[in-house]
Amino acid sequence: MPLSYPLFIASYVVSMLAGLFAGALLFIGWKNLWWRKALASARFNLVYVLLLIVLPLTTLIENAIRNPTEATDEVVYTNWIFSISGNAIRILQDRLDYQIVVDLSIVVYVWVFTFILYFTPLMLLCLDDRVTLRRYSVAMLFNYLVLIPFYMFFPVTVTGFYSESGLTPLLYINTNWGRVVTSVDPLNNDFPSGHVSIILTTLLILMSAGWDRRGYVYFLAASVIGIVFAVLFLGVHWLADVFAGLVLAVGATMLATNEKVQMTVDRYVRKSSARLVKEDTDALDDTK
Repeated sequence: MPLSYPLFIASYVVSMLAGLFAGALLFIGWKNLWWRKALASARFNLVYVLLLIVLPLTTLIENAIRNPTEATDEVVYTNWIFSISGNAIRILQDRLDYQIVVDLSIVVYVWVFTFILYFTPLMLLCLDDRVTLRRYSVAMLFNYLVLIPFYMFFPVTVTGFYSESGLTPLLYINTNWGRVVTSVDPLNNDFPSGHVSIILTTLLILMSAGWDRRGYVYFLAASVIGIVFAVLFLGVHWLADVFAGLVLAVGATMLATNEKVQMTVDRYVRKSSARLVKEDTDALDDTK
């Protein structure tokens, strides 16, 4: 018997909280879970933390601000993307027409992506890794600075709802999971793939920092592969979207790891943080 939507949402939230706790035990370790240290790190990085909370919500704002020519543009841009990508993705659905593949792909696309989005900053705070948190926040900022304008002015229909693609919208015909996705993401936020760019950016930032948390890095690497497969198989993204997401991730990582860019952004962030927590900016040590 399928769950009602309210009960499904409740179980989703509970599973996410349980997942975050399990992830903390697995990737951080009980002995490193010092909440006072995490809170102190969050206070020091308050603006970065607020940035990471607010950025994913910008898609909701984007949904409320519509381009007057969006309907016409969507047809034009989708036709253009289709002419580049074609219907090669249909092979995935034709060859892998198994319910277990569909279910696992949906879990990866919705649950695993959300887990990584929230767990990564939580882990960096618990470990008080301020340098990596700064790089990660700057990289996320650049991601959204590119994604939102594209979503507003370059609307592209998801592959599953483009008739000529020949694809089944596997994600969206699943009543509860599809409803979760469409409640925050319209059917034309396709180019570039935010799922791909954000997860790959997370992996690249941690790798560029010379991180020693290999378990989580391996998990992220597997998640990148899983999400690339899921966005194509489920009828969400075109090949061009995925490629653009990969390019965006590399570009955001290069900018965020550039010392001059980091310091420029950090200068304004530290001043804002000092005002919010009412501290002397000279007392803030951003080299830790």
